[in-house]
Amino acid sequence: MRPNRQKDCCVKPARRPWPRSGRSASADSAFSLLETLVAVAIFSIAVVALIEAIAGNTRNQAWMESQSRGLMLAQNIIEEIEYVGDIRVGSDGGEFPEDPRFSWSSDIQSTDLDGLFEVRVTVAWTEGQAQRDISFVTYMRPGDNATSSGLQTELPMSY
Repeated sequence: MRPNRQKDCCVKPARRPWPRSGRSASADSAFSLLETLVAVAIFSIAVVALIEAIAGNTRNQAWMESQSRGLMLAQNIIEEIEYVGDIRVGSDGGEFPEDPRFSWSSDIQSTDLDGLFEVRVTVAWTEGQAQRDISFVTYMRPGDNATSSGLQTELPMSY
């Protein structure tokens, strides 16, 4: 019987259970603790910045809505003064029943021109801890509105 030398030459040496570097093959593809901590820190900073941006956007939107509401209410007061047409020197004020956080004041002064009045309307409101206001100034003459300037607002009685 002949010894089987072919089998001896093809036998692979036994593998070591651990690599020479001291780390396993699966550990080479995993993240280290330091890499994980850095990634979590970067993610946390990004999330905080995103939340701050959303909060700032919400604050700006609320401010713009209040500003628009104040503009609209001031315009309504000016239109009411113009519609009444009885413009007299003095001050007036009040609150808006539909939105009690807004209040208004008007100040009418005479000017150097005969029959021309300066009308200043201010609308104020509270926004959080801050007191905000917006003012409009316009010039009016008594009788400048559409009903007192000769324009008809009703149909004539006869056809």
